[in-house]
Amino acid sequence: MMQSFTLDTSAYSAFNRGDRRLKDWFKADVDIIIPSVVIGELRAGFAAGSRRKENEDLLQRFLDSPNVSVETISDSTTKIYAEIYLRLRAKGKPIGTNDMWIAAVALQLGNELLTLDRGFEHIPDLMIASI
Repeated sequence: MMQSFTLDTSAYSAFNRGDRRLKDWFKADVDIIIPSVVIGELRAGFAAGSRRKENEDLLQRFLDSPNVSVETISDSTTKIYAEIYLRLRAKGKPIGTNDMWIAAVALQLGNELLTLDRGFEHIPDLMIASI
């Protein structure tokens, strides 16, 4: 049975910097779902950096991999996002808007979220991958 997970910006970046903890997650027999919001965050970082072309090329090769698919925001995602927003606001534990979108995609798909960002821990029902 093929494993599947949703990828956060922090994990993609760490993997590309050679973080060995992530090596086993990026295999050909694992389905990797990358939210379009993550791609936007990555490209914003590339635009502000000094290696834009190199990073864009690396990202495109990754996105072209047969086991990688992009998940966009749907109407269902917006409803999950609204619930996340409400619950975090009630708890007094705000996180960034993009992170709420990324979490909403993972929850919609029922996937674990592969992330190094601890802010996601405050989102009820979100499964965070153990690294």
